[in-house]
Amino acid sequence: MNELNEDPAARASRYITTLKATLQRAKARTVDSSVRAVNILRVLDATQRYLQDSQHYLKEGRDTTALASVAYAEGLLDALFFLELA
Repeated sequence: MNELNEDPAARASRYITTLKATLQRAKARTVDSSVRAVNILRVLDATQRYLQDSQHYLKEGRDTTALASVAYAEGLLDALFFLELA
């Protein structure tokens, strides 16, 4: 199936599975930075909550909202990885 025509529920399910595994491995890193560990943990917590929201929306049949939520969560986690903070 072409990605542009892909079912949002199928896409969200794949994102959720991948993100759950990645999030379990993510930990706040101690770095010489002006970024406080509590702020990194706050972003990790928000990521977890967006992931949970996505799972909830998917169960309710709100596939597009589920996809948006999991994509947002993935973006937050990616940002921490890119900044080498997780």
